[in-house]
Amino acid sequence: MKRVFLLAACFLLVCGTASGWGRKGHATIARIAELHLTKTTQKRIAEIMHGEPISGYASYADDHKSKLLVDMGFDPTSGEARVNTLPHTFESNMDFEPFRGINDNGRYVKNCIHFIEKYAGDLKHYKELDDSTAFTELVLLVHFVGDMHCPEHIRYNPDDMTIGYYKVNFRGEDIRYHTIWDDMIIEIKHPWSFSDLAHMFDSASKEEIAQIVKGGPYDWGRDIARCCWVTHQVKPGEVLTMDWYYAQLPLMRSQLRKAGYRLAKELNMIFDPAYARKNKNK
Repeated sequence: MKRVFLLAACFLLVCGTASGWGRKGHATIARIAELHLTKTTQKRIAEIMHGEPISGYASYADDHKSKLLVDMGFDPTSGEARVNTLPHTFESNMDFEPFRGINDNGRYVKNCIHFIEKYAGDLKHYKELDDSTAFTELVLLVHFVGDMHCPEHIRYNPDDMTIGYYKVNFRGEDIRYHTIWDDMIIEIKHPWSFSDLAHMFDSASKEEIAQIVKGGPYDWGRDIARCCWVTHQVKPGEVLTMDWYYAQLPLMRSQLRKAGYRLAKELNMIFDPAYARKNKNK
């Protein structure tokens, strides 16, 4: 099975796209999702993945950033490049409403939610896709559901579009704030395997899960933007203490848990028609 997916006819040598959660976080989210897939969904995903787990490819989008491109087709005279890296972030307004689509009057809106919905639509007809496309769209969807739940993967228009790309001082070191939410927020307190973390974080009741997964990707984006705005109050150069770190852990755990349950629902809605009919309006 070929594992190269070209969304444009050229490559970028340098990619500035953000990462989110790191390998352990993304694998944890995918593993939680795997524990909540229906048998029909498991079977169809196994066909696309040739029996390999999605948790093993949850960071594929980061590993191949420079090759995963989208051609927006904008007029070059507008100053916007035609070819862009696939977005790992999404943008919301200050009412916490995510932007729809990826074209705002000629401006490329970096919106991973748009691509989650696009891939979901494509994968409902996965047997009509070639192996490479089906595989790549599946693992990108897995990754982007994880990314959209990372607190520093939200661009708040116009108040904070930085996604934490500035230095703060944490544990005596000047470090990019975004980096803390990529890896350190998990690793410092939870140095165990992703499967251990999935076991620890997969603790919600059926009733709680039903509330978490209610709606679809844009509804989840609204919830994420509202919950994570607090993390964007950290200012450049601020000194962050371990007390600050411990105060963030409940949000980190909640976001990983939500991402896992929501990813499971999205995959079940795609691949299990009976599940989709039952949960169409939920």
